[in-house]
Amino acid sequence: MPNPYPSRVHRMHAHARLPLLLLLLGALGACATPNAPGRSASAVAAMNPADPGAAAERVPAAVAPELRAAAAALLGGAAPAAYAHGSVRADAEGRLQVYVHAEAVTPALVAALEQAGLRQTSAVPQLGVVQGWVAPRDLDALARVAGVSAITPPRYAVTR
Repeated sequence: MPNPYPSRVHRMHAHARLPLLLLLLGALGACATPNAPGRSASAVAAMNPADPGAAAERVPAAVAPELRAAAAALLGGAAPAAYAHGSVRADAEGRLQVYVHAEAVTPALVAALEQAGLRQTSAVPQLGVVQGWVAPRDLDALARVAGVSAITPPRYAVTR
């Protein structure tokens, strides 16, 4: 008869597969075609970085709600020190640390992000992420850069 209380090793093994599953699901989502049913022609055109009018029409990428809340608080006068620790962090100048997720990280994309306000960038093309610091007022400009799929706070290591 099987043991109804699996050992700690078996429970840990089951949980170890979860990040792999999430990575696979994310990769499948990145393979979606831009002209999928339900997307308007203007939305598809806005994804084309070669189109000079695309930036004005482009639907902004998803910005994590916790980043939006922190940006609003900082713009409203909150002290950057309030965001020195936690899931959303700000430096002494009030800039937020962000991960900018993109379909393809290229030198042109990094240059466009820097022009939109991202500073102290560090790109990891294999993961489709550019890390950097952004002033709260520039968060929406980052979201409108062609090729950006999401903007999230970094996932910081936590000791137990």
